Amino acid sequence: MVLGYTKDLRTYPMKSMLSWGVQASINSDDPGLFGYEGVTLDYIYAFGAWELNIRDLKKFSLNGIKYASITEEHKERLYKVHEPMWNDWVKAVNAGTY
Repeated sequence: MVLGYTKDLRTYPMKSMLSWGVQASINSDDPGLFGYEGVTLDYIYAFGAWELNIRDLKKFSLNGIKYASITEEHKERLYKVHEPMWNDWVKAVNAGTY
């Protein structure tokens, strides 16, 4: 949206693509340039625009590790910390503190 490739995320067919088995992840796009950290805002936009549920968001998160261009060893380390970090993130979002 920021770059102008789509005017409205609701028109992007991601929900259909997910139902067809397309694997995807949500990633930041040059946060230094755009002045933010992390991907929480990206997840919030996707959640609303594509009518996702918490399972969809977790799948996006795990896919970010699975399809990353990093070593298998690094992926294993990330998988080990994913669950506690995911749980903390969900709690923070639910509490309105993130």
